[in-house]
Amino acid sequence: KRLTVTPDYCDASGALSPLAAFTIFQGIAAQHAEVLGVGSSAMAKKGEFWLTVHTRVDLFERAYLMDELTVRTWAEACSERDVRTYRSYTLSRGEAVIARGKTEWAILGPEQKIIRFGDSGSPEELIEKMERGQVDLICILDEPRYSNSWHKCNEVPEEVVFVASPDIDLGHHMNNVAYVRLLLDCFSAKELASGNIQSVELHYSTPCFEGEALTVYKKSLDDGTCRIGIVKPDGKTASQACVTFKK
Repeated sequence: KRLTVTPDYCDASGALSPLAAFTIFQGIAAQHAEVLGVGSSAMAKKGEFWLTVHTRVDLFERAYLMDELTVRTWAEACSERDVRTYRSYTLSRGEAVIARGKTEWAILGPEQKIIRFGDSGSPEELIEKMERGQVDLICILDEPRYSNSWHKCNEVPEEVVFVASPDIDLGHHMNNVAYVRLLLDCFSAKELASGNIQSVELHYSTPCFEGEALTVYKKSLDDGTCRIGIVKPDGKTASQACVTFKK
C-alpha cells in the first residue's frame, strides 16, 4: 500500500516517528487479515481475537513530511498445531527499506485461552496463503531478567499512568500500540526527534484494562539500550520493552 507521510505521522523534527511505524504496521496487518478472511469481524463471530505476543521494529533511515512510502506485509508459514505465528513488514521509500518489523501473534479463544490454529476454525486457505519466510525476530529482551520484579531493580518509577478510554481496543483491553506510546513517553521530544532510535522491541505478558494504574520503570544500560517495564497494580509485568540507540 502507498502512503504519504502526513503531520500526524511526524515527530518534532518533521520525520516519521517510531510510534508512526508501529501504527502503520498495525493498520496494514488489519487490512491484510481481512483479505485472508481472518479479520476482526470474522474472528469475533467465533469469539476469537488476534493477540499480540511480541513485536519489534528496526529503523534504518528517516522519512520526512510528504515523503511517498510503500508499506508491505506478509504472514509467515504456520501449521494447524501452532499456537503462534509471525507477520513481517517493511516500509520503503523507493527501493530503500527505511523500517522493518515483525510481530508474533496468537489467537485468544472464547474461553480467554490461547488456542491452536487448527482449533480456531480458520479457513484452510489461511495456512495455504501464508508465505514461508525466515523468522528473524531477535528477542533481545532477556526475560525473565526483570519479569515481575521491576520493583526490585533499584530504579525509581518513571511515572504512574492510568489506562485511558482511548487506549482500549475491540478486545476490551489496552491496544498494543498504546503500550508503544506509553514507553516512548519516557523520552523527551528532542530524544525522539534525534533519529538515534535504532529499534524498539516489546513483549506483552498480561493485558491491561481501562482505569488501571500502571507504573512505568526505566533503566538505561551501558550497552546503549534502555529497558522499560510497564507494571500492573498487582505487581505483574504487563509489558517489557527494549529501546536500542545508535552507537
